[in-house]
Amino acid sequence: MDESLAKELFQKYKDGTLTEEEMALLESWYIAHGKSSNSTITTNEIEKNLDQVWESLPVNKDEKASNNSTVKPLLKWLAVAASIAIVSTIGVNFFFKQKNEPNIKTVAIVHDAAPGDNRAKLTLANGQNIMLHEAGNGKLAQQGQTAVIKTKQGEIVYEFDMQEAGSRAQTVTYNTISTPKAGQYQVKLPDGTRVWLNAASSIHFPTVFPTTERVVEIAGEAYFEVAKVTKNSKRVPFKVKAGNQVVEVLGTRFNVNSYADEAIIQTTLVEGSIKLGLAGKENQGVLLRPGEQALLTRDLRKSADIAAGSFKVKQVDTKTVIAWKEGYFRFNNVGLPELMRQLSRWYDMEVVYEGPIKEYEFVGQIERNTNLSKVLQILELGDVHFRIENKKIVVTN
Repeated sequence: MDESLAKELFQKYKDGTLTEEEMALLESWYIAHGKSSNSTITTNEIEKNLDQVWESLPVNKDEKASNNSTVKPLLKWLAVAASIAIVSTIGVNFFFKQKNEPNIKTVAIVHDAAPGDNRAKLTLANGQNIMLHEAGNGKLAQQGQTAVIKTKQGEIVYEFDMQEAGSRAQTVTYNTISTPKAGQYQVKLPDGTRVWLNAASSIHFPTVFPTTERVVEIAGEAYFEVAKVTKNSKRVPFKVKAGNQVVEVLGTRFNVNSYADEAIIQTTLVEGSIKLGLAGKENQGVLLRPGEQALLTRDLRKSADIAAGSFKVKQVDTKTVIAWKEGYFRFNNVGLPELMRQLSRWYDMEVVYEGPIKEYEFVGQIERNTNLSKVLQILELGDVHFRIENKKIVVTN
């Protein structure tokens, strides 16, 4: 797109006639060319126009109150324009090209898919299953000395029951909370630790933690806000087992992505400090600082750059990693297969590729409460195409 068209689109915004596709076009141009040394449109001119756009939007009020820093316009404009902000970094010219075509392709839809919601299954120590999204509020079960309660907010809370503790000997029982595809859930563990489970995930934990250490096991993806617990003035460690990885915590916030269909286990520290090790070799692990992510391969064939049995540590944007917890997908140079795996879990859909997988990278944000068809329509602006057939997304060439 040339700069004369960019100036024309800026003017169309001011006139109130800018379409969603034109906003995507302008934003893509800005990212790819707007701040290049060859641009005759000055940086101040660009920023002034983009700031005018953002300042005029009602959603800016809440964000401005909590954070005065400038948010990348990509994540501003499209999130407001269509509740979706996804731009293919290789599709900058595609928007302009498609803008001049009389017939814009749309997703071939036989069946649409609604987004996921709060749903999970609680498996008690005796094997009984309770569908948490169907259960009423209040006490759901008694597990030894611990009462299982569903709050009005839909969270599951484990509370120590003093009456039960005085009437029977202490016993250790284990519960499991698991989410299906298209599901997520929150739980407050017996020690006060809060856990958010993403789709197709689970956590296995004791209903009463021992005084020496707290250990839970997860599969899939979970975000933790670990409560600090002390015994005789010493902190009681908190450990998370994910595959053959062990995360040791004293009190912190972190995210673990350990889906079986991902080649790498990703552990991201948001706040505090954690130590990562391998099962049976915890003393040979690595320490993470806030903003760091540790990668541990589970499939060497797909992760040749990471040595077996060792961690690779890198800096990441933690807001991108935990965006799912806040109700968003957020993509930062994410390839098409990884993006489609995320959509597959959240919409409970199978993904099939017709022909070779093209090398796409996506940047942007999408609300998780958006129907699948709308998501795919926006993705198609980046020159990737889809069909929806029953419970299947077909990626076409």
